[in-house]
This record gives sequence, C-alpha cells and structure tokens, in this order.
Amino acid sequence: MELHVDDGGFVRAPQALVYRRLTDIDAWPTWWHGLQVLPRPPVDGEPCWAMQLRGARLRRVRLLVRVHNWRHDLGFSLRLSGDLTGRGEFWLEAAGGGTVVHHLAVLHTDLPHPMRVLADYRRGVRRGLWGIKDLLQVETRTSAGLLP
Repeated sequence: MELHVDDGGFVRAPQALVYRRLTDIDAWPTWWHGLQVLPRPPVDGEPCWAMQLRGARLRRVRLLVRVHNWRHDLGFSLRLSGDLTGRGEFWLEAAGGGTVVHHLAVLHTDLPHPMRVLADYRRGVRRGLWGIKDLLQVETRTSAGLLP
C-alpha cells in the first residue's frame, strides 16, 4: 500500500537558521521529542542514520535514513527504509517573517495495519516540527533581547 505524507509548520525564525538546525541531524534528539538517532556508516556516499520515532502507545517506527540532494538553505531529500520504505523531503519556504518547514514523503510498508504505521510516522514528524519551532522561536527572541 502506498502512503503519502504532506505536513508543514511555521517557524518564526530566519530560513538560514532553520536550515542550520535541520541539517544537524545528530542533534535532532535535543529538540525532537521521542526521536532516537544513531549515526551509521555512509551508504553509496550518502550520510546515513538509524532512527526510531515514537508513535502512539509507545509504538516505534524504525527507519534507516539516507540523506542526499542537499540544497543550501532550501532543504534536502531522504531515502527511507525499515518499517517504511520510500522517499521523503524537507524543504524550507520563507513566509511572513519566518519559515515554513515542509515535509513530504511517499512511503510503502509491508507491516500489518499500514495506516497505524503511517499515523505513528506522522505523529513523530509533527513532534519534530513542533520541537524545531519551539527551539528556534525561543532562540530568535532571546537573541533579539526579548524575553522567551
């Protein structure tokens, strides 16, 4: 069964700052609640990480994530395998004094209950979008001398 994800979130922070945080994949667990990341050796020259996203009721979505097609200040593409297989992308769009972080994925799973697996993946990704928003909005306000 082919599964589609299209989520996004607005972050009141400059696009370049969002890109710097989003491309520091080893640091994702510091702001992405429920995510575990372990670096793996590159595959075909592409950086690679083993990840686990926390879904509902402590279920985990396990993925091997290979990153490619880095686009300076605009985003990057993902090759996903594991519980879900397919491709994904994060891309950034300047908008209204901040940045919209988009996430798109086209996935497949052979696991039972594919819609539950998809819901767990989306829940995990949304946690990440909220986490980066919260981190960068506080950081942006603090750097401007405002109270968080």
